Amino acid sequence: MASILIMGCGDIGGALAKNLSRKGHEVTGLRRTQPVGLSPVKFIQADVTNADEMDAVALDYDQLVYILSPSGRSIDAYQAVFEVGVDNLLNSLRRQGLDRPVTFVSSSRVYGECKGEQVNEKTTANPKEQRGQLLLDAENKFLSYSQQTTIVRFSGIYGRSNYFIEQLKKGAKIQKNPPYYTNRIHRDDCVGVLEHLLNKKIGQEQIERIYLATDCAPTPKWEVASYLVNKLSLQPCEVLTNIDQVNQNKQLDNSRLCASGYSFIFKTYKEGYEGVVGGKN
Repeated sequence: MASILIMGCGDIGGALAKNLSRKGHEVTGLRRTQPVGLSPVKFIQADVTNADEMDAVALDYDQLVYILSPSGRSIDAYQAVFEVGVDNLLNSLRRQGLDRPVTFVSSSRVYGECKGEQVNEKTTANPKEQRGQLLLDAENKFLSYSQQTTIVRFSGIYGRSNYFIEQLKKGAKIQKNPPYYTNRIHRDDCVGVLEHLLNKKIGQEQIERIYLATDCAPTPKWEVASYLVNKLSLQPCEVLTNIDQVNQNKQLDNSRLCASGYSFIFKTYKEGYEGVVGGKN
């Protein structure tokens, strides 16, 4: 069994903490605010953007997981989590003389492809906007810190929050041609992927340093929207004709993750959305 510190116990981090705790691991969560419903997970109240608070945290754990989300979409919010917070954590680790395995949750936003190209972990990350660059800079800092670092790049997360469905209910227009590919992963698979990789690290199995975590079906947005409006008995989507330049049109390949032995709970958007459109959630 391992001692694990999860920095960021929100929806996914909190679910991961509870799963690992149930398996017998000694799990501690770090949050800025008092958590609700995380028992029996231990809790440290600290803000990663506050250097003094981070220096006061003993970081001598077997595994560290950094899974913090920005408070908003602004550049300042991204800098707080992925620049200031990352620097504070790494500085504290160095001051404490620690080299610990870190799992850093990043995003497919680090890729700059925008014309429907296929992308995998060997594709050079070249973000075209600042949020992606901040994520990539954070990845590189963690990779430089330790050979035991693992980067997990999630695609679009759905399952607890279903923003796309709410947009469709409001009559959102959707691009049809040329195809605008989207990639997604159910929040339950986010938890599953992280637990899967942590188990391998705890068992000292050989794993890759970077993984793309996305389901098995990159799909044009029009196709997903049409499926959902049909299932939800909504008005058919209108075609978006005034198309602005896009920066997230790509097809992500999850072959490396599947080769590691991970089995998806929801392989495609159809399985993943079933509980929502069927009224089960």
